[in-house]
Amino acid sequence: MPFRLQVLNIVSRGPTLVVSGVLLEGAYSGPEWVMLCDKSGERISAQVIQHEIIRPKGWPVVAGDGSTLVLHINLPRPTFEMDQAQGIAGLGTLSCNDNRIDITGYLSDPAFWAIQMSLHAASDIVPDPLVGWGFSPEDETREYQRLFERHWDAGIWPFILLPASGSKFVELEFATGAEYQERVWLGDGCGRRVLLGYHSGHFSLPSFRIAEVLALHKSLRAHPSAALLLLPGAYRCVDETFPRDIVADWVKQVPGIKAECIPDLVESLAANCVPDLRWRLDGDLGWINDGKYSQRNPDSSMSVLRPDDFGFIREFLGDDPR
Repeated sequence: MPFRLQVLNIVSRGPTLVVSGVLLEGAYSGPEWVMLCDKSGERISAQVIQHEIIRPKGWPVVAGDGSTLVLHINLPRPTFEMDQAQGIAGLGTLSCNDNRIDITGYLSDPAFWAIQMSLHAASDIVPDPLVGWGFSPEDETREYQRLFERHWDAGIWPFILLPASGSKFVELEFATGAEYQERVWLGDGCGRRVLLGYHSGHFSLPSFRIAEVLALHKSLRAHPSAALLLLPGAYRCVDETFPRDIVADWVKQVPGIKAECIPDLVESLAANCVPDLRWRLDGDLGWINDGKYSQRNPDSSMSVLRPDDFGFIREFLGDDPR
């Protein structure tokens, strides 16, 4: 739920307000937009650009944990004077943007895959996945501007649509708000759209079980390597077998990758293991986990999913007991 902060101290530092306080309710899980009140009584939104925690007890910061949260907030306007007594209300990390562009065509672009694997497939096995495409860091910077930053600079959020059987689809949304978030959504032709998780500095994962990614691959009507985009959000449990042969087939069909780099990249993807993660099949909600940052953990303070959202996920992905 959105947080509410009791303000204890305010310091002005040029175009930034530094506000410290304690949470009265909800949780703070990273930079977001907040609602402030001017001394004139006007309420106005502003962006948190940085935070600090005094006496941290864990993450996310939650009401009653005894810590002090320090927020660095963009000053809404030069004449703004904050009413300390009104406190601060969080507006959530999931900002929206109606101005979007479909970049599904990038699935045929080697640079797109080089960037995605660089972001999500690096490990001690393959510290720099860019070598699989012969890319330098300078190449990555240039292509990142071409594929993503030019859209964000114009106020546009890119997304990739992966149609599945029936009217279902999986969507990857490359969002920029208070922070960058690479979001994974499930949706259908009836207008339902449910968040499974997101990669970011303050991530919300895991989004899938590996068995679910394998099943989705069979129903996706998209690029043959498309399931690789979902795999980094499917943490492997310690007792779970990684499907190396299947993933290798996906990697072989990635545009531009060097054949000699495929085995190491597969092993790097297999290293995405969280030993203490556990999934269980709930009689009412379907598959849920105990990851403290996961949307699919109904007990997580970061989850925005309602019971009917869990029902939609269950309907979409099924109850495969594997």
